[in-house]
This record gives sequence, structure tokens and C-alpha cells, in this order.
Amino acid sequence: FLPKPAQRPSLRTMSTYVNEPAVGMMNEAYFKSRSELIEWVNSLLNLNIAKVEDCATGAIHCQIVDSLFPRKVKMSKVNFGAKYDHEYAVNFKIVQDAFTKLGVKKVVPIQKLIKAKYQDNLEFLQWMYQFFQCNDSGEEYDAEARRARSKGVSKMMKNKENQSGALNRPKKASTYRKPISSKGSRIIKRNSGGSSQKIEEYKKKVEEYERNMKIVLKERDFYFHKIVEMEKICLSAEHKESDLSNELRKIMYDDIDAAEETKE
Repeated sequence: FLPKPAQRPSLRTMSTYVNEPAVGMMNEAYFKSRSELIEWVNSLLNLNIAKVEDCATGAIHCQIVDSLFPRKVKMSKVNFGAKYDHEYAVNFKIVQDAFTKLGVKKVVPIQKLIKAKYQDNLEFLQWMYQFFQCNDSGEEYDAEARRARSKGVSKMMKNKENQSGALNRPKKASTYRKPISSKGSRIIKRNSGGSSQKIEEYKKKVEEYERNMKIVLKERDFYFHKIVEMEKICLSAEHKESDLSNELRKIMYDDIDAAEETKE
């Protein structure tokens, strides 16, 4: 008898699993802005989060992993209505369990993330973005249908409806009061003119900030590409073990606090 041909693994099985050493601090993922990451999450999961700290509940990260690896996350255990730290921790433990099953070496900094601090959650979301890019098979994913299996979804939707209703609720008509005297009327006009002048000043300042921002971003991209090229040389087989390469990598990977301590 001829042996049966081996079954071809699916794209999910063939995906490259990413761990923390594969995503160094010089990776482009760590230069993704807050707005880019929020837009990515909303597009991928059909959500409407407004800030990075909204990911501190852990539920969004659970679903990002679920979008990549079906059946590795039990969505029925994910709590989208989590309000307290211990509930956030449960969600992040689900992410960590999924990583363990997948052979991913990344350690989820649960205690840092559940505090909902911006920088910690930004860095982890940047890592998740890179993890997604390295493992995405391009298969369709019904985010709402999968999320419907989770706990607290109805509560989350109700809160969104309440927020939306509050924003769209018409304001009460303000009561108009006639100025007591012509002098009072002149004061109102004078103040109004001053406000217009201030608005023009603010507009000019905003335009100046935008011009400066473009310059800064251009310089950032220039030096970033230079550093990436240096990193490639340092990690090449020819230079990887050299003392100079080790020193350069130490400078590139050290965080700001470590650099400040070195200066002191």
C-alpha cells in the first residue's frame, strides 16, 4: 500500500510565530502613532475606541489573537464589559494562555497594562500590531459574530448608545437677556472683537506648529532609516559578535531612563 500523502497545513498553521526578541525597539512597529493604531483596531474589529487606554481591559487583545488563530481563544470567557482590574487581569491571562498554546515566548505585562497607563498600553499595542502583521493570513474574519459569544457585549453596546445619545441630545435653549444699558452693549461688542483677534492668533500658531511638525517627522524618518541600516549591519553574521556591534546595540536598545542613568 502506498502511504497516504501528508495533509497540507492551513495558512494559520504555517504562520510565523513572533516573540519579543524578534521585535526589537528599532522595529517600525514602535514608530506607529496612537491614531494609526486606533484606526487599525477599529477597522479590524469593527469597533469605535477613542484612545489606546481602551485596550487596558484586555478584551481587544483577546480578539486580535482570535482573528489570527481561531479556536485558540475561548471567546465565551472574554469579558468586554470588564470594569475592574481583576476582570482586566482575567482577559489578559486568556491572551497569555493563547500565547503559551501557540509557542509564543512573549510575556504579557499584566500588572502594568491593567493600570491603564498610556505608555504601557501603547507599547503593547505596537507589539500586537507587529504580531498581527507577521501572522495575518488574509482570511476573512467576522468580528461582530465572534464578539457576540463574549460576556458583557450587550453592556458595552448599551454604554456606547448612551454616550452617543448624550452627544446628540439637543442643548437647552439659552435665555437671552437684553443689555441693561448701551454701555453694556458696547462692552459685549468690544469683547467679541478681541475674541476674533485671538482666534486668528491661535490659527497662525497652529499653522506654525503643523509646519514644524512636518519638519520634525521628516527628520525622524531620516534618522530612523539610518538606525535601521546600522542595526542590520550589527546583526549580520560578520559583525554580530564584535565588541563594536555589542556597544552599538546596547545604545540602540537602551530605554530613555537607562540612558539618563548612564549620563549621571
